[in-house]
Amino acid sequence: MELLQLKYFSHSAKTENFSHTAKHFLVPTSCISISIKNLENELGVKLFDRFANKIKLNDYGKIFLEAVEQSELLLKKAKADIFDLAQTPFGEIKLLILTNREKVTNTISKFKIKYPKISFTINHQSHDNLSKTNDYDIIITDQKLTSERFSQTFWLSEEIFLAVHKDNAISNKPSISSSELREEKFILMQKNSSLRDFSDKFFSKNGIVPNIVIECDDPQYVRKYLKMGLGVTFFPKISWEEQISDDISLLKIDNGLYRDSFIYTNKSASNIAFLFAQILQTG
Repeated sequence: MELLQLKYFSHSAKTENFSHTAKHFLVPTSCISISIKNLENELGVKLFDRFANKIKLNDYGKIFLEAVEQSELLLKKAKADIFDLAQTPFGEIKLLILTNREKVTNTISKFKIKYPKISFTINHQSHDNLSKTNDYDIIITDQKLTSERFSQTFWLSEEIFLAVHKDNAISNKPSISSSELREEKFILMQKNSSLRDFSDKFFSKNGIVPNIVIECDDPQYVRKYLKMGLGVTFFPKISWEEQISDDISLLKIDNGLYRDSFIYTNKSASNIAFLFAQILQTG
């Protein structure tokens, strides 16, 4: 099955006339007829009903024509995508980053070196932004989106530890059970942040009413209060691994507590946004 053969079929199917197809491609009518016959032999069915002076696309032909048209669209898109990437790409990528900000930021830095004309608009305030998903090309979150506008790709699973100051009596333990957390003083992110949502679900699942001594909207200050020994906090290993210090211990919770993150890409986003999502996923 050859591309030119499919072009002959597609044109003949739409005109239902081999002679018109032959004139269009500047070849003898017999060339079209033989090509279509070879295609039918390969498929094992007739694609046209033949009459004395005309042809008519039959049900097999209609099914095959739909498949050929879809393949033509895919080829056109691939050609356009290749052309776009062969140029110096420019444009804007709108990101909503709700988890693993450090990892995403590192990818943006590398991406900008390769594609300097691409600009980014970045939002990472809270999960309230999920009510306006259509505003973004890519969303990185641990929440499940139901919008049909986005395609979902599993990104990574990171372990969540309990971070404690080394002056804390439990700092030498390699792990801690859920039930042991009831007496701890917690430093947590404010409501509607990704880590806070994860924390609240953990507390609810284990029947824990946490003793929250500090709520903060900035991860940097959560870690600062942790270093001051004011309480314990949940510590996402991948997201915050570069922020760990010698005076902080990380305790495994139960048999391991994990948070899954996903990349959601707007199906109508630009090719360069899809490229960024792919690099983020593989990098």
